[in-house]
Formats: sequence, C-alpha cells, structure tokens
Amino acid sequence: MKKLLILLAACSISAAASAQTTPVKAAPGQHHQMHKKDHKQDLTPEQRADRAAQKLTKSLNLSAAQTQQVRQLHLTRIQQQQARKVANGPVANADRKARHQAMKGQKAQYDTQLKQILSADQYTKYAQMQADRKAKYQAKRQTKG
Repeated sequence: MKKLLILLAACSISAAASAQTTPVKAAPGQHHQMHKKDHKQDLTPEQRADRAAQKLTKSLNLSAAQTQQVRQLHLTRIQQQQARKVANGPVANADRKARHQAMKGQKAQYDTQLKQILSADQYTKYAQMQADRKAKYQAKRQTKG
C-alpha cells in the first residue's frame, strides 16, 4: 500500500511538472516586432495626449487641474502636427528649412504655454528633463554615425 501511494505521488508530481508551460521565445529578429514608433501611430490623438499628460503628471507631480491643462495643450499640439503633415505632403529639400523654422516657432509657443501652466520649479525640472533627453539622443546619434 505504501509503495502504491508513493508511486501515485510520484506520478502526480511528474504530471504536474510536465503540465507547466514554458514561454515560447520569438524567433531571432522578431522580438521587436512592434516598435514604439509603430505603436504610437496606432493611438488616437486623445490617447497620445492622455499619455503625455500622465507622463508629465508622474514626473512633475502635477495637480489635477494642471494635468487637464497639459492634456489639452498636448491635444492641440498633436492636432496641429497632423494637420501640418496633411497640408505639407512630400516636401522638397528647399522647403525643409522653412518647415523646420515653423516647427521651432510652434515648439517655442508650446513651451511658453506650458510655462504658464507649470510652477517655476516644475518648469525648471521639465527643462532639465528635455535637456537630458536631447543629450541622450545626440550621444546615441554620435555612436551610430
């Protein structure tokens, strides 16, 4: 009887162990099928604005009112970007400088509006985050090229 119980226990442990599934690994080169950029394009402007507002809320400790203002600011900015893409279509090299200057002007306007929403400390922290992000991007570009 003891041998039968031991045998049944061993079988049940063996069956339980083999029933566990192992995660299936992606084939080499397929682990990054959905890039961040591809995923960002799948989001609606409202979802993108929500995400940006939540990110700033978390990093800058925004109030509920500030979060809503930042969300609206981002939504307006995203809608302007989409309209600009549709209006411009394919751009010739000569137009790139003009387009770049227009984008810089819109970025300055965005920063001015954001500065009105955030406190001085929050805006300083935001500016530092942007500078760090830019430095990281430039360092990454230099190592590639």
